[in-house]
Amino acid sequence: MTVALQTSRGHNLRMRLVLLAGTSHPALAKDLANELGVSLGACHVEKYPDGELDIEVRDDLRQAHVFLLQTLHSPVGEHLLELSLIADACHRAGAPRVTAIVPYLGYARQDRRETDVEPLGGRVVAQLLGAGPIDHVVCMDLHSRAVEGFFSVPVEHASAITSLVDHVRDRVTPNSVVVSPDLGAIKRAELFARPLGLPVAVVHKHRISGESVEARGLVGDVKGKHVILCDDMISTGGTTVAAVEALLAAGAEPRVTVVAAHGLFAGPAYERLKSLPLERVVVSDSVPSVGPAPFPLERVRCAPRLAAIVNRLNGQQS
Repeated sequence: MTVALQTSRGHNLRMRLVLLAGTSHPALAKDLANELGVSLGACHVEKYPDGELDIEVRDDLRQAHVFLLQTLHSPVGEHLLELSLIADACHRAGAPRVTAIVPYLGYARQDRRETDVEPLGGRVVAQLLGAGPIDHVVCMDLHSRAVEGFFSVPVEHASAITSLVDHVRDRVTPNSVVVSPDLGAIKRAELFARPLGLPVAVVHKHRISGESVEARGLVGDVKGKHVILCDDMISTGGTTVAAVEALLAAGAEPRVTVVAAHGLFAGPAYERLKSLPLERVVVSDSVPSVGPAPFPLERVRCAPRLAAIVNRLNGQQS
């Protein structure tokens, strides 16, 4: 796949699309390659005994637009460093353009400071990515769109909402209601509810710590209704548990659908969620599976959405 690119002297170059991937999500890399109809490029990544990475990019990257896939889930620091090193290798191998595809951006939740003694983690990660030879970044369902402002390079924001809506549409009834688990997720819940023609309710959440959350109130009618809880991610499950318990206490049907763009399921998440009356949990495959879930878990492909963006960027389109 090629696209004409004009240099500063007015000469046209034919750009080849090359898809490379780090080690964070090989299954998604293969799925994206199949969706694009290309072969996954040869990128060798190994660790030296002292923990340092040995990286070799074995494709010819001259006159190539390199798309580099690396999702930044745990361990975030290792995956971030690997992404930066591969991007540098691509640059030094002659690639005139490198676009990073980061379906899940670690530290995106650290988009503001609660106290004067905390770092602004989202900005730090954006600065690290922008400091290297990466020309463009593609992210999916950022915790806050404000994170885009931290980057010194252009950011394309993809969303799994349309795919998630299509996936749950078959079981939506007039008795369903979409619920935002906190005030920060209201806009996402509204975007999810609008194409389904459903009302929106909101849980008032108070975060006690990184793992502990409590619900302090509920706005909206959920009594006797089938709840679709909509959030950007499920991490330790604390927010989900607090929201579901508040909804059940308010009289919601004891069969809850949970929908989230990113299913991290970190730490005690599985143990916490298995005790809830979950009809199903639906997430995208932006991060790898962490093993069999003790509840009905369905994963929606994000490769088609990412492929559409890659094709547009490679074709110099908006």
